[in-house]
Amino acid sequence: MFRARAAMSEVAKIRRSSRATFEKGAAARVQTVVFVHAFGSSGRAWGPQVAGLGDRYRVVAPDLPGHGGAAGPFTLERAVESVRAVIADAGGRAHLVGISGGATVALLTYLENPGRVASLVLSAGVAHAPRLVSLQRAIQRALPESVLARLLRGWYSGGRREYEQVAAEDFRRCGKRTFLTALRELAHVDLRGRLGEVAVPALVACGARDRANLGPSREIAAGVPSAELRIIPDGVHLWNLQQPELFNETVAEFLARSLD
Repeated sequence: MFRARAAMSEVAKIRRSSRATFEKGAAARVQTVVFVHAFGSSGRAWGPQVAGLGDRYRVVAPDLPGHGGAAGPFTLERAVESVRAVIADAGGRAHLVGISGGATVALLTYLENPGRVASLVLSAGVAHAPRLVSLQRAIQRALPESVLARLLRGWYSGGRREYEQVAAEDFRRCGKRTFLTALRELAHVDLRGRLGEVAVPALVACGARDRANLGPSREIAAGVPSAELRIIPDGVHLWNLQQPELFNETVAEFLARSLD
């Protein structure tokens, strides 16, 4: 009984702290789209999508645990629970759009709650972390936090100067420890044997210039029965910021097909 109460308390805590940093669209709209951000970022990184798609869908972009305004600590389990709580609060089923580590969180959310997810958009995600992730984490662990923040600022702004300040602020709020914790958990993920369980429409995307994630994206697309693979010309890791109009159009077209 005590454990059950403790678990319920933890769920309530995650639900409160992982509040949506962005939410737009009438609550009465049937279709809810939940955007899941990259590790080291926050829901603010979906600003162009909230602005561009909020007139057609109920759009929600929560902060994952330990990111933005959400309390830590970060674990993949708590990240999945935070997304599940957002879906529950919205009611009905939701479309999940994830990028980078957020794509893996979106995939895990579906696998744990398949009846609550209507479709998946997975950009630059991994079902099985390549060895590069462990190497990347080892290098980043050795760097001073200020140096790491400068290196990631360009990556997490999509190469656009107008988003650099938000990217820097988000990483500072997350911090190096939470970021490395997220990468450590990602390094232990292996969902290859479960990709065949995905029974909803799925779009798998990756920027053509995001070479490290082309292989993992193709692996997901090959394993998900319903998946469509889209390689974005000249696209970088966070191409939702680099090419926001194309990203919004791609998501909107996919959702329209999914609803037919």
